[in-house]
Amino acid sequence: MEELILTVDAGTGSIRAMVFNLKGEVVARSYRRNNLYQEHFNWAVQKPKEILENIIEVCSSVLKEIKSGKIIGWTISTYYHSLLLLDKDNNPITDILTWADLRANRQAEKIKEKYNGSIVYKKTGCPVHPMYPLSKILWFLDNKPELNGFKIASAKDYLVYSLFGERIIDEATASTLGFLNIHSLKWDEDVLSIVGLKPEQLPEVFPPTHIIDGKKLKIDIPELKRIPFILGAGDGALSSLGMGAIEEKDVGIMVGTSGAVRTFATKPILDEKQRIWSYYFADGLWLIGGAINNGGITLRWVKDTLYKDLVTEGERLGIDPYDLITKLAEKSPAGAKGLVILPFLTGERNPYWNDKAQGTVIGLGLSHTREDIARAFMESVCYRIFSVYSALKDLFNVESFNEIRAGGGFSRSRLWLQIMSDVFGEGISVPFLEENTSLGAMVLTGVALNIFDSFKKAKELARIRERVEPDIKNHLLYEKLYNLYMDAYWTLNPIFERLYELKKTLT
Repeated sequence: MEELILTVDAGTGSIRAMVFNLKGEVVARSYRRNNLYQEHFNWAVQKPKEILENIIEVCSSVLKEIKSGKIIGWTISTYYHSLLLLDKDNNPITDILTWADLRANRQAEKIKEKYNGSIVYKKTGCPVHPMYPLSKILWFLDNKPELNGFKIASAKDYLVYSLFGERIIDEATASTLGFLNIHSLKWDEDVLSIVGLKPEQLPEVFPPTHIIDGKKLKIDIPELKRIPFILGAGDGALSSLGMGAIEEKDVGIMVGTSGAVRTFATKPILDEKQRIWSYYFADGLWLIGGAINNGGITLRWVKDTLYKDLVTEGERLGIDPYDLITKLAEKSPAGAKGLVILPFLTGERNPYWNDKAQGTVIGLGLSHTREDIARAFMESVCYRIFSVYSALKDLFNVESFNEIRAGGGFSRSRLWLQIMSDVFGEGISVPFLEENTSLGAMVLTGVALNIFDSFKKAKELARIRERVEPDIKNHLLYEKLYNLYMDAYWTLNPIFERLYELKKTLT
């Protein structure tokens, strides 16, 4: 009987359950969209019970799709940097604050003023920023003083506890919270003391390959109660792993709801300018890179706000509205006739950690069309990714890396891939499977169960669909536009700050 592995990826926008055979082929899949609630300026939360219910639904659904074979292990991955508070009985007393929740701006500034942010970064690999739970906990202390005696959780360990009754977290996810010492792989008591926390308020840390006995499963899915559960990791590292970007100096680029540029190293590598983060993954590997807030979420805003007619048309024709938007963008020339967009719809993460950055359109004229606007938004995400890639090259002191692999939802779009290659001026390899996080989780599960010798198995399983080469003429144009984009960013920084403060009074 064929052996199978089930992976569940709880992302910001959706939850996907996928079943793989040991060749890395997809046998079954199920999908549920997640709600993201943004009821206040700079808030972006999810409901813990909704996420748990979606997990149960996709698991139950995907198991019904399996025609033959036997599941030998399963795992769950979640997005990075999430935070919720629990009561003494481990019940949620807050929503899940996602990476896109930037309410803790003042708290981040307070930490920088009162403590040495560089020391926090050197210990944890995480710069002080409103995105990280360190600042968000201080927000709760400042704004919800009635909350006391609480425990700290991420979406990952909340789900693990809800499913198995064990309050534990994997090292990879723990490393992205801003409390874990990336050298000792233990909760850093000095950093915790900044917000008055004790290690016992956090879950116990285990390797991502840690196995939980399936008999401990508390939900009513009989098929999973005899199957070992692998603790797993966060989506970022698994995304790069699932692309096969596992060798040192390989780079994985992902654009999903957010976006990221990452490489693996055999030691933590820190940036004096703090443009790049450094997280632990597993098996003596650290994930070095940077992420952007405004990836696919930017195009989703475009779809929902500017192109509602294409959503309606797509529903009528049975076509993905994003494909219709891409067809529009294809009619616009490279550079979108000089239209430049700074896509900071939810602030900025790497490389400059500017949560006050604002979305901006430059060069808009009467000659511009819907086609140009669609293309300019796609180009803007590529500029953002390239700014992180440039910082990563500078940190490693290289002109280029060995290989660039691309995945995530944007890899479905040949146009978007071509724009990325043209902006970078480098070739990009694209695996067949766009759900790289799920494949990475499958490989990790295989390693935990001693089916695969090492994570390098991912290089074999992540088969390449195509290689996109840059158009040199377009690259030279994008070099000029990128420089203009960067000059505009730095010139507008004071305006961003003033507008940010004004917006707070208007909502």
